[in-house]
Amino acid sequence: MPPKLVIFDCDGVLVDTEAIANEQLAKFLSELGLELTRDECRQQFQGKMIEDVCRHVAELLDEPFDPSMPPLVRRTIEDAVAVDVKPVPGAIDLVQHVAASDLSFCVASSGSIPKMHSTLGPVGLLPLMRDVLFSAQDIGRGKPHPDIFLTAAAAMGHRCEDAVVIEDSLSGVQAGVAAGARVLGYAGDPFTDAGALRNAGAEIIHRMEEVCALIGLE
Repeated sequence: MPPKLVIFDCDGVLVDTEAIANEQLAKFLSELGLELTRDECRQQFQGKMIEDVCRHVAELLDEPFDPSMPPLVRRTIEDAVAVDVKPVPGAIDLVQHVAASDLSFCVASSGSIPKMHSTLGPVGLLPLMRDVLFSAQDIGRGKPHPDIFLTAAAAMGHRCEDAVVIEDSLSGVQAGVAAGARVLGYAGDPFTDAGALRNAGAEIIHRMEEVCALIGLE
C-alpha cells in the first residue's frame, strides 16, 4: 500500500552536495587547528545541523562553543555548494513521478531554507518544492531527533506512521525511525555505510529508480 506522504532529505538525496560541503568543512576546521579529512568530516557530521557540528568541534578542540562559528561555517559551505551543485542520479525523475501522483511530498533537511533554495534551484527542483521545505534550524533540535519529521508530517496533514522518509545519513535514518516512519536508506554513494543505515532500521536502496516499486507507485 502506498504511503500518504513522501519526505525527502535534501543533501545527498536530492542534490549531490556532500563531497563539496565536507571538503569546505575540512578546510575551515584545519584553519582552527583541527585536522580532519573530508571523509572523516562526512563520517562524523553528515546529516547534522551546523550548530550541532560546531558544538562537537568545540568539544574536540576543548574550547567553549563560539556562537559566531555556525554562521561562518554555513556561509562557507553554502557559497561553495551553490557553485557546482548537481542532482543525485534519478532524483529529478523520482520527484516528478511522485508529484504527478496523488501522494503528498515535502523536504525535511538539517540545512537552512536559503541553502535548499540555492541547491534545489539550479537543478530545477525548486518550483516543485518551494512551498514544502522544512528545516531543522527552524525547529531547534536536529537529526537524530525526530522533531523535523514529526513537524513536516504534521504540517502536511499526515502522521509519520503513514509516511516514507528517504535518507542517506545515519542521523537521518535514526530520526526517521524515531518518528515512526518507514525509512528508505539511499546508499548509492560508495562512501555510504549501508550496513549502518540498515542496522538503524532503514530499507537499503542503491538507485532512486527502486523507490517507486517499493512504495507501490508504478
